[in-house]
Amino acid sequence: MDEWRFIADRKIREAMEQGLFEKLDGAGEPLDLTENPFEDRAQRMAHRLLRNNGFAPAWIEEGREIDAEIRHLRAHLNRFDAVERSRRVELLNRRIAAYNLRVPVASAQKLPFRP
Repeated sequence: MDEWRFIADRKIREAMEQGLFEKLDGAGEPLDLTENPFEDRAQRMAHRLLRNNGFAPAWIEEGREIDAEIRHLRAHLNRFDAVERSRRVELLNRRIAAYNLRVPVASAQKLPFRP
């Protein structure tokens, strides 16, 4: 693998010395990040329409609702007796577990709620 890296580094260095990386199209301009390069092309138009009209995929909406419920529970947890507190935490954690199974990206998963 090191020999491939060496070859690639040498080719890049040679191209830089020849000035091939100068005056490229779009040099000095900001990147256009409006399109997601990993998005399925077949769904791109649908996602754009949803996004432009204030909608989000169901799993994102669910994540926002869970976040709101976590904030609410943290703010009002001391108002419940031990049984009710335990029940609410268990229900929230079940909801988080179900959400984690549906979410398409592991980085968007949520940790269980710990009071």
